[in-house]
Amino acid sequence: MGKSRGGPRDTLARLFLDVTGELPDDASVLRMRRVSGALNLRDNDALWSVLVMLEYYGRLYEVMPERIRRAGAGSLDVVRTEARAATDVLMAQHRDALARCKATIELAERMTGEHEARYRAALAELDRQALSVLVERASGRLARMVGNRLVAVTAMAAREQRQRLDAAAASCERGVMRRVVRACYGLMVCALVVLLLAAGAGW
Repeated sequence: MGKSRGGPRDTLARLFLDVTGELPDDASVLRMRRVSGALNLRDNDALWSVLVMLEYYGRLYEVMPERIRRAGAGSLDVVRTEARAATDVLMAQHRDALARCKATIELAERMTGEHEARYRAALAELDRQALSVLVERASGRLARMVGNRLVAVTAMAAREQRQRLDAAAASCERGVMRRVVRACYGLMVCALVVLLLAAGAGW
């Protein structure tokens, strides 16, 4: 490590480079020399390697917060980007689901309207058929009632006409008989007159 207690700077820097793969800065060299002076290290002391590693880790601890901050900022940006992308995907899926729901609702409304129209048409057809059946039944019943009334009226009229004819025939017979009786009476009177005249002439 050289003749000095802390070792020459180039030797210390070479050891630091060999152990850590990096060159030390002035602050690291000063800290290692201060520690080696406090520990009274010799040039060939094995603790130099330990001291170099401790300094290396000390430097890492110094720069680690900044690295963590940068990494955190980068991670936060990545998280924001991923969250934004995931949100966009979810919003697209949500819009697609809303569109499908709207299409489903429109289809259901259209099918409901078609079913309602067919139902109304079926009800109208049933009403028409029922009305036709009722009209036919009412017409048949009315025809039977009218026929029965006509038969009854015709029978009554025929009975009354027969009674009138019977009465007229009886009246006619009585008139004819009276005329026949009167004619007979007239003939008898004429015969008596003739007989009387004949008898008077004979006398």
